[in-house]
Amino acid sequence: MTSQKLLDAIASGEAVEDADLSEVDWKDAACAEARFVRCRFTKCRFAHTDFRGASFEECIFTDKAASVGCTFAFTEMREVRFTRCDLSFCHFDRARVFDIQMERCNLLGAKFSAADFSHSFGRKVTQIKAAIRRCNLDVTNLVGIRLPQCDLTGSSFREADLTDADLSGANLRECMLEEAELLRANLANADVRHAKIAGLNVLSLRSMKGLKVSADQQWLLLAALGIEVDPD
Repeated sequence: MTSQKLLDAIASGEAVEDADLSEVDWKDAACAEARFVRCRFTKCRFAHTDFRGASFEECIFTDKAASVGCTFAFTEMREVRFTRCDLSFCHFDRARVFDIQMERCNLLGAKFSAADFSHSFGRKVTQIKAAIRRCNLDVTNLVGIRLPQCDLTGSSFREADLTDADLSGANLRECMLEEAELLRANLANADVRHAKIAGLNVLSLRSMKGLKVSADQQWLLLAALGIEVDPD
């Protein structure tokens, strides 16, 4: 599909389905509210592309043979919806991703560099909002990411780098956090009930005040500190 045909389809309000869009020139493309279903994007660079309110369902953004994903550079992605998409090895480079919704997506090895999940509603009001549910974020680079109060339910962060991440108040229930790097991460008031947290060293966290855990998890946290609990 050519760039012009794509823009015509978007302007008409039609969903773009089963298309290989790897050859499209995405720089500065206006794709707000566009709908993509089962489309393929191979080694694409979305530079300053406007995807506000767009939706992607069962789309592929990865060259699996080369283990190379797409780059979203300075991309406008507010209120974008990804459902069952393959975004493995993709790079979100200073993308604006306020209120992004990801459901059952594969983000294996993805990298988030200064991705901005915030939006200003005036001079004094700034909100951070995102929902990344039941996604695979194994081996992702999430250093310094700011996701306070965000919904990350059921996602896997095995071997992900969450150094200096702000996850305060985040919903991390049923997440896989084993082997994740959480050095200086802020988990204050976060909810990790029923999450896999074996090996989590709470002393390495920036804050754990108000951290919500289930009764069976307390033994794992104490064991990680070298404390033996005698059940009497």
